[in-house]
Amino acid sequence: MTEAGRRLWRLLAFTEEAICYSFLALLVVITSLQVFTRYVLNAPLSWTEEAARMVFTWIIFIGAALIVKRGSHISIDYLAKILPAAPRRWLLLVSHAFTLTVVLILAVKGVHLLQITGASESPALGIRWVYVYAAFPLGMGLMAIRYAAALVAVWRGREPDAAAASLEPPP
Repeated sequence: MTEAGRRLWRLLAFTEEAICYSFLALLVVITSLQVFTRYVLNAPLSWTEEAARMVFTWIIFIGAALIVKRGSHISIDYLAKILPAAPRRWLLLVSHAFTLTVVLILAVKGVHLLQITGASESPALGIRWVYVYAAFPLGMGLMAIRYAAALVAVWRGREPDAAAASLEPPP
């Protein structure tokens, strides 16, 4: 991979983490504001619950992609651990290919969802739902990129755990 490709890969990794952690901090602020205004001031704000749900939606799907990058998704890997190297490689290739196919289908279906919900707005904030629901196809797309990189790494003979968790671009 070229140096420009490596820089782009690192930028993607940094951007995922920055978005996820920034939204987490924002969620804490919004939720704290909600609790403060509701229980201390006894005058709850109408928009905080809606905003918290919107931010949480983004955290879920960008966070899912972040977990794929780190190789930390829940998996049943007993068979992969007890198989010899060659069958384990084929098992991982099939597994990554299947998962990649599923997340790509979900990304496409998510784009269709955006086309359906594009005009509606949230009641309290007046934000178009398309901006909230965009987290789903974006998260699935990011997951697809990570699973594709892991698939290529396993195909090239790299250790599967290192391939999935690597912050470095695929070779």
